[in-house]
Parts: sequence; C-alpha cells; structure tokens
Amino acid sequence: MTVGKEAAGGGEAATGQEPATGPFPADAKVSVVKSQGTALSLKRAEHIAFIFVESIDKLEQNCDRHAAEPCTLDVLVSGPKWKDDGSSWSDRGKLKFDPNATDPNYRYKVALQDGRWQIWANPRTPGLSGFYLEGGIFSKIYYNPAGPATENDKQIDEVGSFSYFIAW
Repeated sequence: MTVGKEAAGGGEAATGQEPATGPFPADAKVSVVKSQGTALSLKRAEHIAFIFVESIDKLEQNCDRHAAEPCTLDVLVSGPKWKDDGSSWSDRGKLKFDPNATDPNYRYKVALQDGRWQIWANPRTPGLSGFYLEGGIFSKIYYNPAGPATENDKQIDEVGSFSYFIAW
C-alpha cells in the first residue's frame, strides 16, 4: 500500500450527510483512496474514520518498537510510556483526539497480540463504510461500503496524502 502524509483528513455526522460536531479540521480528508485500481468515493465521516485507523496503525508501529507498555486505544490517547528517552527517533506521539469520544459516526476498537494489532472503525449508523486493519510489519486495510469490515472485504491498496491525527 502506498501512503502519503501531507494534506488533511475528514468527518461527518451520524446521518452521513451533515458535518461532524467533532474537533476535526474542516479540510480533513484523504486525497485518493483506491481498491484494485478503482478510486473510492468516501463521505467526510469515512475520511475521518480512515485517518483515525491509519493514525492508530502508525502509532502501533512505533509502540511495537519503543513502548514500555502495550499500546491499547486508551494508552494511545493518553500517550504511551517509552522504553528510552526517544533521542534517537522522532516518531513518539499520541492521538490528537480520543476517537470514541470525538467521532459521533464510528466506534473504534484495537486488539493486540504477539507484535500484531487489529483496528476496527465500525459505523454507528447505516450508510457509512467500515474499515478494518491488520497491523504488523506490513499492514493491510480493508473496506466495506455496507458496514463493519473484515479481512474478507476489499483491500485498500493505494492512499494519497493526508495528515495523521497524531500529536508528535
């Protein structure tokens, strides 16, 4: 999967049509998301969910190498404890927002096991797509336009630029 980090990410209300009431930047969105060469048309709420999943994955990669504790979703929100002072690397951070407290459109879940992680962004209401990520050395993210996603759904294989929801 190709991933960029430059522009910004998205959000939308529980109806799937109105702007979200959360603290997300107005221009939060992913420039391009493709599955099998086809661009996906995402709603603003889906952009925000996608950015949260990618942000959590980025932090889990850093936690796997440098954290002194398992990086549950609560730990990623509060900020992990690190094994070292971080002087030799710059990817130490935490989520800017608690996804379950600030995103009215999705429920987020993280499961950890043996250096691997799973991340779910499940829509709270019909009409929004779900995302599922299998994380590790090579993460894979899946998309289901009809609700919660699993590894049996379409894999997203190309992602344009966006800004992570991470406070570095």
